[in-house]
Amino acid sequence: MNEAAAEPEQAPTLVAVLHHATLRVVMVSILLAGASMFVLGIIALRFYTLDNLALSARSVAYAIEAAVVFEDREAATEELERMIANRPVATAYVFDRDGAELIHWQTKETGGLAALDKLVVSIFLDQPIIEPIHHNGRQVGRVELRGSGRDLTTFVWVGLVCALISFILCAVAAAYLSRRAASKIAEPLRYLAAITAKARHEHHFRQRVEPAAIAELRHLGDNFNALLAELAAWQEKMRDDNQTLAHQASHDPLTGLANRAHFEARLEQTLAMTRAREAAGDAEHSGHVALFFIDADRFKSINDELGHEIGDIVLCTIARRLRAKIRESDLVARLGGDEFAVLLSSLHNSAQASRIASGMVESMGEPIELPPGMTLTASLSIGIAFFPDHATDAAGLLKKADAAMYEAKRGGGNMYAIASQAEDEPVLI
Repeated sequence: MNEAAAEPEQAPTLVAVLHHATLRVVMVSILLAGASMFVLGIIALRFYTLDNLALSARSVAYAIEAAVVFEDREAATEELERMIANRPVATAYVFDRDGAELIHWQTKETGGLAALDKLVVSIFLDQPIIEPIHHNGRQVGRVELRGSGRDLTTFVWVGLVCALISFILCAVAAAYLSRRAASKIAEPLRYLAAITAKARHEHHFRQRVEPAAIAELRHLGDNFNALLAELAAWQEKMRDDNQTLAHQASHDPLTGLANRAHFEARLEQTLAMTRAREAAGDAEHSGHVALFFIDADRFKSINDELGHEIGDIVLCTIARRLRAKIRESDLVARLGGDEFAVLLSSLHNSAQASRIASGMVESMGEPIELPPGMTLTASLSIGIAFFPDHATDAAGLLKKADAAMYEAKRGGGNMYAIASQAEDEPVLI
């Protein structure tokens, strides 16, 4: 297929369409108005010429009455020429009572407009003006005058020139005004299109269309603003729903702590960042990474004896007290059941982790208030493993911390134990 033929035809702009449509309407209106005025002018001038001829005929009939009675051709001719010399008369005839021609007068045809004058006369002044000549109450002859097309021809030429000049001036003014009006109409639509494009490409629904001066465009802008408001509300709701879903996917619904998937992903990320810092020689920011594996002592018996509702209260209390003992940058997670995990990064030394673990164990010494007015004291068994001292990957670190936690349980619980090196026993504290 020809590539040129495959290209879509470029659509005209709204400004161009409105400009051309307005200009056509104005030009047609001007032409119709000009033609109407021209025709009315011709008709009015024709009636004026005919009335003038009739008046001239009466004047001539009165002036040459005596010359016709005495058949004085010379006097009649002289009086006729004097009276119609400056009037729009092409030919003049004087007849006696028997219809015989006494005198004949015709204007001299000069210039190149004689043919046009004859054409105008044949169209508009084709009938002669006849006026009888009376003497003592009886008709002694008649006068016939035919009008000249000079005035009509002059009017036609002057009218055409003036119409052409007026048409050009009106066309220029109409072109300017129509383009300006089209721009005023199209400007709100261009602004609306710009906001639509921004909303489409940038998903920005907070901007609003300013009220337009035209009622229909104002109504369109109001509806578009309402649509943008609905889209903004929908976007906000979707964002909140996504955040809620993301939180639910990565957090425990009971305690609000991170869940196992979130904790394991964070652990892998922390270990990767620590390895990268050590490889770059950034010992100052690499620090120690500690993993706590925590289990609530005797939680199964609490659930069985007091019920799951009490068990949930105990778990939520443990979660709050664990979170209170760590830094903002650290992470506490519930791995499932009564198992918790804590990830500490960028520690200055292992003793810092021990102090945090000791604080967690001591925090459980405060009784947990249960309804109605009951209290319960819980305790924790904590296993601690350090990266890279005890393991160099996430799975190995979790295994070491889990083994240390079970060693703390075997020691009676309510304590923490640090994982051992290689196959040595964990250190109970």
